Amino acid sequence: MLTRDTTAIGGPAERHGRDFEAATGTAVAVTRVPFADLYERIMLGFVTGHLPFDALLIPSAWLPDFAPYLSPVPERIIAGPIVGDILPLYRDALMRWNNRWMALTIDGDLHMGAYRRDLFEDPDTGAAFAAEYGRPLQPPQTWSDYRDVAAFFSGRQGADGSALAGTLEAYAREGQRIWTLFSHAAAYTNHPDHPGAMFFDPDTMVPAIDNPGWIRALREMLELRRFGPADADRLDSEAVRIRFAAGQAAMNIDWADTGVLAGALGGAMGGERASVADTPLSGDPRDSRTETSAIAGNVGFFVLPGSREVWNPASGAWETLPSVRSVSFLAFGGWIAVVPAVGAEHERAWAYVAWYASPEHSARDLLDGSSGINPYRLSHLDDPAPWRSLLGDRQAEDYLRVLRASLSAPQIARDLRLPGYRAYIAALEDQLDRVMTGGATPEEGLRAAAADWEALTDRLGRNSQRRHYREAMGLSEKSD
Repeated sequence: MLTRDTTAIGGPAERHGRDFEAATGTAVAVTRVPFADLYERIMLGFVTGHLPFDALLIPSAWLPDFAPYLSPVPERIIAGPIVGDILPLYRDALMRWNNRWMALTIDGDLHMGAYRRDLFEDPDTGAAFAAEYGRPLQPPQTWSDYRDVAAFFSGRQGADGSALAGTLEAYAREGQRIWTLFSHAAAYTNHPDHPGAMFFDPDTMVPAIDNPGWIRALREMLELRRFGPADADRLDSEAVRIRFAAGQAAMNIDWADTGVLAGALGGAMGGERASVADTPLSGDPRDSRTETSAIAGNVGFFVLPGSREVWNPASGAWETLPSVRSVSFLAFGGWIAVVPAVGAEHERAWAYVAWYASPEHSARDLLDGSSGINPYRLSHLDDPAPWRSLLGDRQAEDYLRVLRASLSAPQIARDLRLPGYRAYIAALEDQLDRVMTGGATPEEGLRAAAADWEALTDRLGRNSQRRHYREAMGLSEKSD
């Protein structure tokens, strides 16, 4: 089998491979390549007909491009407990393409916030915040709240005497900044009356990424850099976790990995030990390495900040909602397992994949901070006992509360997922480069990216892209 070359995802692949061989007699040979090379290695094999692998562990966003070359999931797996226990969001959104079961979910991703309870609950700090902002210091509910808290803590002295960052977010190209932007945009661009319109108009496939909701999100994201560390533009999500666990910031926005890495009690977290200075920009959000957490026991969590204002794409105007609304965003979606159609070992490959993703084995993976695997099963959230053992009662309760609230939110935004995904993302990343270096305003950059997306959609076929986009967003097919 083939996957990426880090402890995240690849580590469990080898561990489960050894256990699978011991239990079944079937040997599993795992090949791990750099994430930056993984897509091309697989696609070249599909196109040439020379792909010597029986199973692949890949990002869910690649399924539309790879689906024509894959074997469907066997009915015995679909009908069994391994699939039945997967949360519907991750099952229905990630495992199907063209109304066929083509993959098995092995990871569930969304963005959430983490904060330092020891800082937020300090009486003197709380009094200083209330004097400056006229309200209590508490986890942010809106992006405006989040900005104020980040500004307040930025530069304040930490326990070790160094200056704190107000918050940490991923800003590096190929280092997850694209999901930072998407998460900032989620509350502003998902109108409750117009589902699925975050990235495109689902009826016309005209790009939506240059509307005022996106512009506001990008402006706020850029402003927040001022309240992070001096090298904020170099941060990927791995560095975000490491620095937060080291106590260098008051908050962060990240995947659920932060909870395990920063909050776990009883010594070093899982994974390779690495200093922040040695942290590479890996290009993928699942690579998690950290020193022993300096703030274990003092971590709290909050749902992705929201807003009372949302852009209405039909009226072309901002609307004020009755109350603050947080829109959960399935950032990156998660990793999936697939089996190439050309392989000769379909049955044994699917048996190994099912072993990897089983409720029993995946539940253990969750508690290892190096696995890159976040909760994606009902059973992962139903039993608090393992989380209490890992995080302590208070942190575990908060962690599970935020995950459950995020996964049951009235409105949940799915990530972009359609053929040509990598070309769409590259076009947007090119324009973010211009904006973040001052070569273009947010309006200019997003307008240029939208023009590139329009050309891509025309080249790939507007009608077929519309059908694929609507399916990815959970919308019914629309006739011409």
